Amino acid sequence: MEAGGRPVRSGRIEGWSGAPIATRVPAILLVAAVGFGAVVRPAAPFVFVGLLTLYLFVRGAGDRSAALGASVAAVLPAAAILVWRSVPPPIADPSGADCTNLFSPPALWRLFEGAIGLVAVLGLVVDRRASLGELGLRKGSPGTRALALVGFLVIVPVAMSFANLVGGTTFGGMFFGSYTLDTSQPAALLPGFVFAASNSLAEELAYRGAMRTWLAPGLGIVGANLAQAIVFGLSHTGDDFVGLEAVIPTMFAMIVVGFVGGVIARRTRSLTLPLAIHAAADIPLYFYWACRLA
Repeated sequence: MEAGGRPVRSGRIEGWSGAPIATRVPAILLVAAVGFGAVVRPAAPFVFVGLLTLYLFVRGAGDRSAALGASVAAVLPAAAILVWRSVPPPIADPSGADCTNLFSPPALWRLFEGAIGLVAVLGLVVDRRASLGELGLRKGSPGTRALALVGFLVIVPVAMSFANLVGGTTFGGMFFGSYTLDTSQPAALLPGFVFAASNSLAEELAYRGAMRTWLAPGLGIVGANLAQAIVFGLSHTGDDFVGLEAVIPTMFAMIVVGFVGGVIARRTRSLTLPLAIHAAADIPLYFYWACRLA
């Protein structure tokens, strides 16, 4: 039986949850709580503490592997990262002196973010007797690895050129104000890679990894992917933008990017390709924070 070209089983579209409403509602509420912490940054620590307390309670009741335990575990890594994001980040030397510094404030800040996300995921994987492989932290097929490498090498210069191109335009000014990036120092690519790799590892593990995988028992494959994409989009609504008119389109763009990234992760059974693309796209952000000429 077909509905809109998609197979239907037991009266529902394949990919959406057929779990009882008592299972789906808690998962939706947990996603909403993390989304609230993503938008209201001062609330993020309270959301994390509440979720951690709930996880420990569920764990004590012996329910850590059931649907509720999986749902709480799914949102905890993202909640932990959002706590880190709720603290104002350190600022690089405005003169650009930190541009090639491997230990520049932006690079270290993101490195700690990556460590927090990794520790949160590792702790949950061990406690739930799961594996990093089920979250997508595996190499993937040779074709996937080759595509990831080519994608990274192509996207980095394209993203850098685009970032510099829009710096002095109205479009760029709407998001970040007028700026010019110093791309004359190749050594800046090293701290830029630390910055980008740390950020992409934290976010891909938290969203396309834990949320997409562990929310599936309650929300289904499509529902879980949509949930992680929405929270990912909401996490990009902070005060990093110059104009409020830039926040909404950025949020929706990140929701689309997050959803597509989740589809890629599921189809390739690996986070390798989303990690590579994410890191490549984030390198210009390092130059914006540490290598601005104006």
